[in-house]
Amino acid sequence: MVTAITGGAGFLGSHVVDYFAGQGESIVVVDDFSDGDRQNLAKSEGNVDIREVDLVDRDEAMRVFADVDIIVHLAAKIGGIGYFHEVPADIISINDNINRNVFDAAVENDVERVCYASSSMVYENAVDFPVVEEQIGDIPPPNSAYGFQKLAGEYYCDAYQKQYDLDYSIFRPFNAVGTREPPGEEVGQAHVIPDLVKKTLDARQYPLEILGSGEQVRSFTNVRDIAAGVYKCAYEPAARNEDFNLGSSNGVSIRELAREIWDRCDREEPFEVTTRESYDHDVQKRIPDSQKARNRLGWEPEVTLGESLAEYIEWYEEEVR
Repeated sequence: MVTAITGGAGFLGSHVVDYFAGQGESIVVVDDFSDGDRQNLAKSEGNVDIREVDLVDRDEAMRVFADVDIIVHLAAKIGGIGYFHEVPADIISINDNINRNVFDAAVENDVERVCYASSSMVYENAVDFPVVEEQIGDIPPPNSAYGFQKLAGEYYCDAYQKQYDLDYSIFRPFNAVGTREPPGEEVGQAHVIPDLVKKTLDARQYPLEILGSGEQVRSFTNVRDIAAGVYKCAYEPAARNEDFNLGSSNGVSIRELAREIWDRCDREEPFEVTTRESYDHDVQKRIPDSQKARNRLGWEPEVTLGESLAEYIEWYEEEVR
């Protein structure tokens, strides 16, 4: 069985590639390397087939999956909250184009299953926490272009299953944290942990600037734990035509997160923050209930936030600085 992982050279994608290859799966990495880095594939490079393909090109998309049985679809334009606001039209149009080509290619090539990477942002307008899968369809759709486009991808899954009998599974990662995610050039281009580590270690900010009040609550999940969950979603019969939250249920405020990063970076000054007005659609609380994944797939996160931060900071000091 051959499994293609789109966006496999990216932050999350490369960890998924490493996990799948480590399980002995036959893997094809499909990436245009516009954002992904070949160095991210160094651990598995000798054990995977790397195909440089732009999935916006319909003809290339049709050809690249000709010998594939399962597609794990992560390829998308993605970034932090600032990035979402900088290029909302690109996020909608390009990601939708990629999705359409991937799903059409899956039908054309008789692929058995598409395992689709959605996002916790589909719960953008949730008010009851922790969020459960059954809330999708009951809560209002996301306001952000990124959240809306990810939700549209979930509708692709359902529509193609009904019309073409193409099986799917949907996973929604919650705030992946781990190595291989560098900070952006500007605040908000990457996710919050790379941003805070950069400002603490490199910019030596004092006081430390955070977006919004700092009372926003997030749950963070080690990227390797998420990769293990994606593996279950791709192959387990119980995941067929189902959706799953993949995340830790342990919430932490951004202010608390900033303090822990500050302490782990050994800053001598007493911890102090200053706040800056955040962007629109800065969700104030995002915590998942992952009981469905635990009960049906036997998956639950194992790595603590503290362990993840220590690992990320060590990688940052060695590879980024």
